[in-house]
Amino acid sequence: MKIKKAVLRSPGVLEIEHPEVPACPEGGIVVKVQACAICGTDVESFFHGQRMAQLPPQLGHELSGIVNSVGEGVGLFREGDRVVLNQSVPCGQCPDCQRDRENLCDRTLRIGGGFADYIAIPAVAVQKGNILPLPAGLSFRAATLTEALAAVVNGQDLLDIRLGDTVLVIGAGAVGCLHGQLAKAQGASRVILADINPARLKNTEVLSGADLLIDSSSENLSARVKEETNGLGAEKVIVACSSGAVQEEALQMVAKRGRVSYFGYTFKEWPWIKFDSNACHYREFFVTGAFAYSRRQFQLALDLIARGIVRVDPLITHVFPLESLVEAFQTMKQGTGLKVLVEF
Repeated sequence: MKIKKAVLRSPGVLEIEHPEVPACPEGGIVVKVQACAICGTDVESFFHGQRMAQLPPQLGHELSGIVNSVGEGVGLFREGDRVVLNQSVPCGQCPDCQRDRENLCDRTLRIGGGFADYIAIPAVAVQKGNILPLPAGLSFRAATLTEALAAVVNGQDLLDIRLGDTVLVIGAGAVGCLHGQLAKAQGASRVILADINPARLKNTEVLSGADLLIDSSSENLSARVKEETNGLGAEKVIVACSSGAVQEEALQMVAKRGRVSYFGYTFKEWPWIKFDSNACHYREFFVTGAFAYSRRQFQLALDLIARGIVRVDPLITHVFPLESLVEAFQTMKQGTGLKVLVEF
């Protein structure tokens, strides 16, 4: 049987091919994809190429679906099971994996190709628990946001948000909203959400759980944050956008001994920023990156969504068919949507 699969030939050049249904790997499974969300790395790959991908990259990894066939030796799943994919399969043997830092494993196998009717999942992913059953009542659409929330969980684990903290989130996209909701769930007394897009900011007030919205296109963000915190700054600052200028400004708004998360990456063409090392020296704040997630964090994210502690359905603003994938990428890039999905 012929299927449809999106293949990126070069940046900006995408084709819909019609291969056969993939053969079921020994010890693996084949999943009939029901929904696949667009990740920021998919957008980067489509428009610019991406540092972790080789052309043609296997686009699409935030997927959920139904087990279509099961390979020999698989006992955990059967045809018809509803599942979600954790695309990152760590090696389990390197120093990072041994030290409970599997998200930093340099030998991670990343599974992609979810912008297709069917996808083959290798045995190693099944054996290492990277295919998870969907909890009863959880929709295929909602399940596709598990990876995004898992990355947010990792970022906030590094921040160590505590009861009473003021948390500043810069970037009112889907990830920014997830950060706001999770920070509140972890005990933050106040969440401040900032963005340069006033329309998007207003639309995400309820979705983010924010107590205060700041339109940084019309007012000085640093001055307003200092005003709102009695000159102290925020205990935790999360840069949930791809802007080196915002990463620099974040250092001005963090409280003494506070923590800054560079959750959003800068573009590979210019990764450098100006870092005020004297400010860091005298105020003793900490700056961390936040990359990917562990299998434990992925499972936790799925549980948080299934239990309704973090609400994801309202974040899904656009759903496209596979044939409109280029339009879906453009919608993400333009910032007119929050979470954009392809549904089959």
